[in-house]
Amino acid sequence: MTAQILLHPSLAPLDGGINFRDLGGNSVADGRRIKRGLLFRSGSLERLTENDCSFLAGVPVRSVLDYRDADEVQAKPDVLWQGVDYHHVPANPLSNEVNANLEKLTSETLAGFDAQAFMLELYRRLPFNNGAYRQLAHLLVQPEGGAIVQHCAVGKDRTGVGSALVLFALGADEATVVEDYLLTETTLATFREHMLDQLSVRLNAPALAQFAQVLSAREEFLMTALGCIRQQYGTPDRWLEAEYGLGQSQREVLQAFYLE
Repeated sequence: MTAQILLHPSLAPLDGGINFRDLGGNSVADGRRIKRGLLFRSGSLERLTENDCSFLAGVPVRSVLDYRDADEVQAKPDVLWQGVDYHHVPANPLSNEVNANLEKLTSETLAGFDAQAFMLELYRRLPFNNGAYRQLAHLLVQPEGGAIVQHCAVGKDRTGVGSALVLFALGADEATVVEDYLLTETTLATFREHMLDQLSVRLNAPALAQFAQVLSAREEFLMTALGCIRQQYGTPDRWLEAEYGLGQSQREVLQAFYLE
């Protein structure tokens, strides 16, 4: 068990986990709680150890849904374990404009990069017509057999909106969704500082500040996504049904399985 687990009880006891945490324990609007050990959110899995794989196989985790761009996956492929199904479906709607693999950027390219504008545009687009979240909804409605891990590079943006989808589908209110999102500011802290320390060798101070902003979990980011959902659909329930086929009957089935 790593020291990181001491930061928050939702973090899984993994030696090589990045912001790998359980959505279980969150309360939904009717007072029930999400069962533990079924729904996980994470950063990339390339650092998992043999012990980590044994732990996850024992949960058991049956599905890994990787939201990263293709070159992110190629550079840092997930470490997987026997019996798990791996699904790679990129979630980044801005990959043609700014690839999510920002580690490749230099001080020169970051000098002309507006991190705030990029993040807000990312969150405006993520919730809609997203094949990655269609795959997530497909996995959710076939829950028998094991747990699901959805992840991107650090488990914050692409995974953050995916986690909001799961929480809303299970009946959580907006405050719970925002609270879970903002928890990443704590659970990612150790890895974020490690990344920034590494990058400080080759990035100047302004570029490093841009990168730090991209690695932060800010309420305005998620609220931008939620505001666009409200503007287009009125409520998260209508969004879930129209975009991802999770109508009331489907969500009742999910709630019966995933809630206690």
